Amino acid sequence: MALNKPPGGAVLAAAIAFLVGATGGYAINEVIGSGRQTDLEREVARLKNEASQKATTEVPSDEEASAALAKSGRSMRVSECRPRQTVPGVTCSGIIATTAGSFAGTSQPGVLSFAKIDGVWRQIQ
Repeated sequence: MALNKPPGGAVLAAAIAFLVGATGGYAINEVIGSGRQTDLEREVARLKNEASQKATTEVPSDEEASAALAKSGRSMRVSECRPRQTVPGVTCSGIIATTAGSFAGTSQPGVLSFAKIDGVWRQIQ
C-alpha cells in the first residue's frame, strides 16, 4: 500500500513554500542590512564633519604662546593643543621654561590655556 508516500503535489507545495520562505527571509535581511549600512554611512559622515571642525581649530605657535607668557617670565614650547569644551580657547601641553627670576633656566612639562583676544593670543585661567 502507498499510504506512507506523500502525494507529488504535497512535495511540490512544500518545496515552493521553502523557496518562498527562504527568499522572503533573504529579502528581509537585505532591507535590515541596507538600513544598517545607511545608519553607518551617516555616522561616518558625522564623524568626518566633527573631525574636520576640530582640525580647523586655531592654536598658538611656540612664539605666540611665549609672547602670551612673557610678562610672567616664562616661555612655552607647545606639544599639543585641544579646544576647550566649555569656554572659548585652547588648552595646550608642552614644556614651560622660566626665563626670569631666581628659577631662570629651569623647565618642566605643563598645561596652560590660551585664547585669542583681539587677534592676540593670551593666557587664560
